[in-house]
Amino acid sequence: MVRHVSLQETYTPAEYLDREERSEERNEFVGGKIYAMAGGTDAHIQISFNLTKIISEKLRGKCRAYQREMKVRVEKGNAFYYPDVTVVCGEQMFYQGCRDVIENPILLVEVLSNSTKEYDKNDKFFAYQNIGSFKEYLLVSQDKYAVQQYIRQPDGNWKIKATIGQDGDMYIESVGLSVSLHEIYDLVDF
Repeated sequence: MVRHVSLQETYTPAEYLDREERSEERNEFVGGKIYAMAGGTDAHIQISFNLTKIISEKLRGKCRAYQREMKVRVEKGNAFYYPDVTVVCGEQMFYQGCRDVIENPILLVEVLSNSTKEYDKNDKFFAYQNIGSFKEYLLVSQDKYAVQQYIRQPDGNWKIKATIGQDGDMYIESVGLSVSLHEIYDLVDF
């Protein structure tokens, strides 16, 4: 994401959502500020698509996987983000009836790029932790076979796991799903 702030000082959530509905670009909203987002590479787009497809097919009827057009609302911090993949199991809770803003994700995925990886690993992850339903965070490299998993434990702490290598297999605990890195990186050229 390019951390370019809009010219106006601050916006309300309603002003942001109104602007976003008319915008041709995607913008995130944090604490009243609007930040323009950069587009993704072919690897980034393919990995996001692969994960959305895998989760949708394997958890059909149980969970919904949304691509990067679905915003996630973080009430504490007054923020709206666009994760690369958002997963909701059970009833969907939409922010004030907006069908493109979810409030109860269980699993969020960010595909890392050089310009966003520190932001995704730190600020975004810290913000996401304020969502009560949020149980797991995947950070997926787009230039090598590597996925970092952050899994919320019953005591509120986070367990960190890494799966590395083309032949790696991982278990996504929040949704009870086994997936291989080969599936996640299908059609991705390094």
